[in-house]
Amino acid sequence: MNKKFLIKKILIPFDFSETAELALEHAIFMAKLHKADLHLLHVIESYSFTTAISNAFSKSQSEFESKIESSANEKLKQLSEKLHHDSGMSVYYRTEMGNIYKKIVAVAEELEIDIIIMGTHGVSGFQEFLIGSNTYRVVMSAPCPVVSVQTHSKKIGFKDIVLPIDNSSSSRQKVKQAAEIAKHYNSVIHIAGIMTMSDVDMQRRFEVKIHQVRDYFEEHEIPHTVKIFKGDNTASITMDYATQVNADLIIIMTDQESSGLFMGNFAQQVINHSKIPVMSVRPSEGDPDKISIGY
Repeated sequence: MNKKFLIKKILIPFDFSETAELALEHAIFMAKLHKADLHLLHVIESYSFTTAISNAFSKSQSEFESKIESSANEKLKQLSEKLHHDSGMSVYYRTEMGNIYKKIVAVAEELEIDIIIMGTHGVSGFQEFLIGSNTYRVVMSAPCPVVSVQTHSKKIGFKDIVLPIDNSSSSRQKVKQAAEIAKHYNSVIHIAGIMTMSDVDMQRRFEVKIHQVRDYFEEHEIPHTVKIFKGDNTASITMDYATQVNADLIIIMTDQESSGLFMGNFAQQVINHSKIPVMSVRPSEGDPDKISIGY
């Protein structure tokens, strides 16, 4: 494998919630394994202090913002010092004001972050349809992979990984990424081949592609299982299968609007509703390391 799963800088958007604490636990585990630095980021969203400002008769907006920022920085400082004391790893922190997902993406680009690990509170119904979650927005804009974590995710580490594969070429780009991750974490890959086509000939060709994925893992000595599914609700199939195999991670591609079914809607559903961590990877155009799986 030419492309290595190298992680030296981990960004953790931290809002002091339970999900953020859990995301931090995952980040600490990963940082220790990769000897990586942790970067804590707290974003104070503009509208969060607008009402309070209007009620603070004697305080200007700048004074109020400064007070909030100072309080957040003090909490981050204490947390960073404790993490450094307990683990010896390098921990950095900063506070930003503005749009949450835009600030996260901007900091990730500025610091050349290798992976973002963040808690997601999830959204549903009309809110999910209309705007999605901040986590999903980060996933679709970030320059690096993003691991999203919900409060259901109590296990730390990635021993069992679900890899959903559809009929798109970009969906299969994550095969090499999954292989690298499995090598690092001694994981078992559970391939979920999801057939949404009804044409018998296309189904047969899809099965050949799944066998090629399996052969790739065998060639690189990655423990794996294979199961073929038929159905249109790819998100539900993926999450149900993850529950069945007691998976610790689901790996999805998130930039497939032009091909395949694992596009925005699929990614959004999995990120918002999965009870286990989801690693979202954006495919690279013309990636020389892309596994070749054709008809």
